[in-house]
Amino acid sequence: MPIWKLQTQIWSDSTLPRDSFVITPHFNDQGVGSDPQQLCEDLAAVIDTWVGLPHQITVKAYDAQGTVPVFPAGEATINTGASSASATPREVALCLSFYGGRNLPRQRGRLYLPAPYLGPTAARPTLAQMNKVGTLAAGFADLGGVDVDWCVFSRTTDTAHAITNWWVDDEWDTVRSRGLRTVTRVTGVTTEA
Repeated sequence: MPIWKLQTQIWSDSTLPRDSFVITPHFNDQGVGSDPQQLCEDLAAVIDTWVGLPHQITVKAYDAQGTVPVFPAGEATINTGASSASATPREVALCLSFYGGRNLPRQRGRLYLPAPYLGPTAARPTLAQMNKVGTLAAGFADLGGVDVDWCVFSRTTDTAHAITNWWVDDEWDTVRSRGLRTVTRVTGVTTEA
């Protein structure tokens, strides 16, 4: 039974590949008739509902245990060409932390969820913003039915652990690679008097 790495891209500010936010949850598919295409479509719908506004969303399913090169086994794109400007800095995120069974290395993981989809940012995330991240965790848990589990996959041990616990702290995180490219620059020189 495959463990699917569902690479999810959500576009903001433009539909250029560099302007997409990427999150990559894993799912352990224990079903007899594995359908990665349906998983991609279902996850795209979950993300679309979570984001709220129409944004181009692409989900690709890769076999996490596959032999290199691994090609997508399924792919879904919705809201093609849709994008809107980020109202908050793109580098700001809330971390969805989780573990399967026990909170130990190789049994825990995290996803950094973009703040632009969580509403206006303040010094600390609000309870509503943390709860919105929780709704995404619930969407992951419900994905694929009873024979598909949202999981932590460890390449080191080649094992998957179904997620049993998750949490969101009231602190923002920074993901520097999510920033936009520089458009303009202010420069100056200094002189000593």
